Amino acid sequence: MKLLQVATVVVMVLAVAIRGVSGEARKLPNQRDTPQDLVEPLQLLSSAAELRLGELAPRLDLKLRDEWIDSCRLPFRIHTCPELGDWIPTVEGQRVERLIGELRRGGPEEAFASLVLVFQVARSTDWDPGLLNRSQNAERLGQYLQDWLADWGEEAAEDPLLFEPAMAALIVYARVMRTAYDAPAIGFADAPYDRARAFMDTLTGAREPTRTAFGEALSAYSPAAFKEFIEREDFLRGFEKEALVRFPAIDGECGE
Repeated sequence: MKLLQVATVVVMVLAVAIRGVSGEARKLPNQRDTPQDLVEPLQLLSSAAELRLGELAPRLDLKLRDEWIDSCRLPFRIHTCPELGDWIPTVEGQRVERLIGELRRGGPEEAFASLVLVFQVARSTDWDPGLLNRSQNAERLGQYLQDWLADWGEEAAEDPLLFEPAMAALIVYARVMRTAYDAPAIGFADAPYDRARAFMDTLTGAREPTRTAFGEALSAYSPAAFKEFIEREDFLRGFEKEALVRFPAIDGECGE
């Protein structure tokens, strides 16, 4: 009987001791690190972004992290200002285009990394129509931004990481699509204009009784440009003016 009582006490003591031992939770194989909040994310959409690319790697899903490390600097190493439509089919261009899409389909951190690449491609390649009125380069860049905004715009309106990048994506989209619209030497290109109008109306709900969350956020973020968007026939002009001030190097000619 006494032995049984002693054994019971020993078991109870061991249980208390084991319960008090702290341990680290095991990570799943594809689980990302959780570093502190990213400081000033808009810097990663600027021409100085390359200095901070290393901050993004630990935030990404492991399935995409290696490809990010291998490919994220490729658009920063374009020095000849090729036309976008000439660079994208290259080996480097295809790797970056594929990574942009894969990241966009991930979580918020991956989506932000995707936008970092799109902005650098916009800075490093030539998409200005020029004398030949080649609007297809601007339209292709606009499609990257449109795809991103379609996937993330509404969620970004209330996401602390994506809010400002989404606003930046919209004003650059307006800059790019107005460039495509203004491409012909005589008159304008109606197709990209109409496409941008239909997309932005859906994205913002500006002409509906109730705006979308993105539309409400955009109207508060850029009230003057949003007013022009609603009231002016040249509806992209207000946002384009903001893009020229905030992102002057994204001009279709590699900032030259």
